[in-house]
Amino acid sequence: MKVTSRFLFTGSAVLALLAFMFESWLMLPVAFFVAFFGMLVADREQLADMDQTALAMMLAVPEQRPLQTLDDFRCRELLFYSAGYPVYRYLIASDSCWELVGEESQVKAERGMIRVFPGFLYRRVAR
Repeated sequence: MKVTSRFLFTGSAVLALLAFMFESWLMLPVAFFVAFFGMLVADREQLADMDQTALAMMLAVPEQRPLQTLDDFRCRELLFYSAGYPVYRYLIASDSCWELVGEESQVKAERGMIRVFPGFLYRRVAR
């Protein structure tokens, strides 16, 4: 029998109800422990059901670079929109300039590249 979050939440509710009915207050912490364990199981169930692209956006993988936003840059030469967000050819920070290489799924990430939301890679260029 596989233990699901629904089973654990139902069990914790029954334990809490029994604790209140029979005034067995020492059983109440057990009900809370089962409920918290049910939350952990529910979290893992949701992660298992999640799409791989959504999962990649939600969880950081150690070998990946952090996903940056366009708010940190001055943007030049709008190319197109992806998922409702603008994609620019050049991003300029205070001390460097970055040029669009391509979409993260189509281009191999190399050293010295940055990832910018919604999933594009940029390479540093000389100004």
